[in-house]
Amino acid sequence: MSSPLFELRGELPKSQKIQIGLLGAVVIILLWWLIVKLGLVNPNIVPSPIAIIGSIPELISRDELFKHLGLTVFMNVVSWIEGAAIALPIGFAIGLFPLINALFGGYVTATRYIPLTATIVLFMAAFGIYMFMKVQFLTFAILVYLITAVVSRVQETPQVYVDAVKTLGANRWQTIKSVFIPHVLSRVFTDFINIVAISWTYAVYVELINKQEGGIGALIQNLYFRQNEVDKLYMLILIMVGVGFCFDLLLRFIDRKAFPHKYV
Repeated sequence: MSSPLFELRGELPKSQKIQIGLLGAVVIILLWWLIVKLGLVNPNIVPSPIAIIGSIPELISRDELFKHLGLTVFMNVVSWIEGAAIALPIGFAIGLFPLINALFGGYVTATRYIPLTATIVLFMAAFGIYMFMKVQFLTFAILVYLITAVVSRVQETPQVYVDAVKTLGANRWQTIKSVFIPHVLSRVFTDFINIVAISWTYAVYVELINKQEGGIGALIQNLYFRQNEVDKLYMLILIMVGVGFCFDLLLRFIDRKAFPHKYV
């Protein structure tokens, strides 16, 4: 019998996965530290893990880390809520009704190819350069992907479910409420989890506008112009990854609680 460690698409016990994951982190950190220690890379470009961790106290006290992180998190969460509130009804309408699909479906699908960073000037012209504009830009970044995801999930709903409720006498609204809404929401929530990671990356970009408002992106830009503070830049990147990963875990926890049938 082959070892479960090398079984194709095998599953390991949760405790074993955690232990192996921690071991992998230790190996990566040790290799990183050794490469810097041996002088194989320039420490002004790739600092040691010890220097990066040592930058935390000054980031908190001098650079107001928690204030900037709070602004970034707030901006993202508001855009996620706004994006979902707009994308769901539009996506359902396009996916459910052939007339609306024929009118707008192709154009909505094409929006995925818009170079989003090039549209920032249009958002500045329309909404100014303050927090409201940044939220709208991130909302748009979510919409161009989430609406298409909702449409796809509507169209993927098995026809057998629709036929089953029709034989029970369900009308159009009852069919939408009992079949399409629960099925689509359970599937599109997974898409939403993946899409919010996109807005997390765009947040750093949009925060470069009007840096005085703050945010992790603004803090990164400010640190870039300071000498010998590259360790803080790495720490901020790691913090962004860590916070994003925590949001991913939170959303997946909500997914398991809201749609437990997906995990049976």
